[in-house]
Amino acid sequence: MEKAVEFIINSYLSSPYKRKLDYLDNFLFSLLFRKENLLLRNPGSKSAKEIEGFLGKYYDYRDMIYKRMIKLNPGRENKLIEDIYLPPDRLVFLLTHNCQLRCKYCRVRKFTASMDRDVLFKGIDLLLTSNADELQVQFFGGEPLLKYGLLKKAVEYTNKARLNNKKSVSFLLTSNGIELTKEKVDFFRKHNFTVEFSIDGEIKNQLSSRKSPNGINYYAKMLSNFNYLKKSRLPYYSISVFMPENVSNMFESFLSLVNSGFERLQINYALGVFWDKKASHMLFNQTRKVIDFVRKNKNIEFINLSSMRKEPVVLNAELTLDCDGGIYLESGICLEEDFAAMKDKFKVSSIKTAKNINLLSTSDFRNFYNLSRVYGRVSPLFRKIIVNNIKLGSEYGKLLEYEQGRGSRSEKED
Repeated sequence: MEKAVEFIINSYLSSPYKRKLDYLDNFLFSLLFRKENLLLRNPGSKSAKEIEGFLGKYYDYRDMIYKRMIKLNPGRENKLIEDIYLPPDRLVFLLTHNCQLRCKYCRVRKFTASMDRDVLFKGIDLLLTSNADELQVQFFGGEPLLKYGLLKKAVEYTNKARLNNKKSVSFLLTSNGIELTKEKVDFFRKHNFTVEFSIDGEIKNQLSSRKSPNGINYYAKMLSNFNYLKKSRLPYYSISVFMPENVSNMFESFLSLVNSGFERLQINYALGVFWDKKASHMLFNQTRKVIDFVRKNKNIEFINLSSMRKEPVVLNAELTLDCDGGIYLESGICLEEDFAAMKDKFKVSSIKTAKNINLLSTSDFRNFYNLSRVYGRVSPLFRKIIVNNIKLGSEYGKLLEYEQGRGSRSEKED
């Protein structure tokens, strides 16, 4: 194993070609997947421990390559960073941990902490160091519209700062819609926003999965606020999340959202929970029903079939800037129920010290490694869940890819 990795690294040193690093990442990922499955069958596996030691040595292989190449190419730091590291194109800003709802599948801790302007502006400056040409600022929470004034300051600062970098920057808002107003929608339309509207379908499903802690029925207000979006020319789509226990309602909920006026819709399966064969089979069947419906109704778009989606979702380790200035892997935010523990386990840097966001980039292998390191050693059950979520996402991705191909062939035949 080590000879193979060193061969690829030395080959890259002599002839830099990004596909070689992609191959190396896939090779390490496959070894890690093998190790995790060995440990599921036999927690004391010697082979698994040998693989673990090997993977630990090459976890930071891009850093290893960078350090070796900088000795051969002094003064070319920026070019080497551009060649070796994957440029992040999005930074998720956790404006607040406060929220009006307590969703079943949301593990983001709810408390009153909010981001201050200094952390916010430094986060924007950090994102603008990315080597990607097209960047996105995502406002998340909690409920980010509870800090609408801060959000507006972020947009104003970004629009000024990006002029010096000649970057294209868009904004993404993930919101439950309860605080949405016409004034806010008008602002978003002027400033290149897309809105992710979090809603799970008809009222019964919504109120059971996205509960209000004080028991208030907010559904009518939320749908009324949606009308501001519907009447605007602002890009938006719904996001619905399903657990194994309610996935049988997915198509019915999808139809209810279409009947409410949504024309672009995204469906997420819950992460951090185990999907058995029955629930997985139901997810696939319900997805096929959605796709068949969309094919017959050309005005409806199923976001899962677009290039926006990447499976397995559990491995999408985007960087998240928290209120306190810590920079974390998104998987820590989305999966860790113990928020204090997340800060220790998934922190990659601090806004006070981070100078170049490209150096913080990650990959499927690195995120999988972090998940296995954090959870696998502590909880065999969570190791099982992570492997399960990866397998589910891989198969789900194949289903979507197949349906994309089938749709393209049908269009050509028509």
